[in-house]
Amino acid sequence: MSSPESSSDSTTSTAEAGFLSGIEFLTGEDPNLGSFLLTIGGVTCVFIALFQLGPVEPPVSHLLTAGVLIITVVSAGFAALLDSLGYFDATVPEQSAETSRPTDTKRPWVPAEPVSASLPPMLNFDQELQALSEQYDGDLPEQFDPFITEYKRLKTNPSNRSTIASDLRADLNPIGTILDEDSQAYNHYERISEGLFRYIGDTAEHFTATDPTFYNSTNTKQAVADINDELGRAEVTIDNDGEAIDIDLVVEFYDGETLLSSRSCPVGTIASGQKKTVDTDVFIPAAADSATTVIKPADG
Repeated sequence: MSSPESSSDSTTSTAEAGFLSGIEFLTGEDPNLGSFLLTIGGVTCVFIALFQLGPVEPPVSHLLTAGVLIITVVSAGFAALLDSLGYFDATVPEQSAETSRPTDTKRPWVPAEPVSASLPPMLNFDQELQALSEQYDGDLPEQFDPFITEYKRLKTNPSNRSTIASDLRADLNPIGTILDEDSQAYNHYERISEGLFRYIGDTAEHFTATDPTFYNSTNTKQAVADINDELGRAEVTIDNDGEAIDIDLVVEFYDGETLLSSRSCPVGTIASGQKKTVDTDVFIPAAADSATTVIKPADG
């Protein structure tokens, strides 16, 4: 029995919405009852002054003034009608909806405020947190709350990441106490822990470098032990999991465990998450049977 009534109400609401949207050319896109009445009053005063003090003589000036007053009364009644229909308040909820930023309750580690600089790979724990969230059916235990709060702060404060990372490591401890060490969830926890320890530690550990590939004087690829006492070339690929920083690459040559010589090569800045291949000339000692690479910050 209620279906016809609902249909009728829907039709009426649609008709009212169409009527109200059709008069925006009179009231503007953001109508306000007070400003509308103030405009009517101002226009009325201007016309009355024009007719009474202008060149128009009575009784014509009186008739025109009366006409303006009638129009003013009609306009005021029109404003009252619009107000009763809720027209002057209709846009307030829409405006609030535009200015408010929805929060992602399924991914509470995503900050609402803009992120000026993305996290370096070793500090980006989004995948681990997503996996842990799925382990708990999207409802992370309260032990995660301090960690998530600091993690969002880590994302939005690139100039203070070292201090925040230390706080994050402390906030991670309560999470470890509720996880089974034999579970997949604990593996995600350990990856987060290792990333934080690595970031807080030696800056040189933020980089990984491949073992050098050597080429002799004729640009033929050879093992270091086969290049005897001559100038060759070393090729090394460096991967930066930390922040952007200027680095130097050092290639060290060994005879067993004895360091024979080393060659330092300035690399320059490697951006966060960047992989770079470095190619440098090196002199390979005659007794060298192995070589390794060392990454050092350029400032020492």
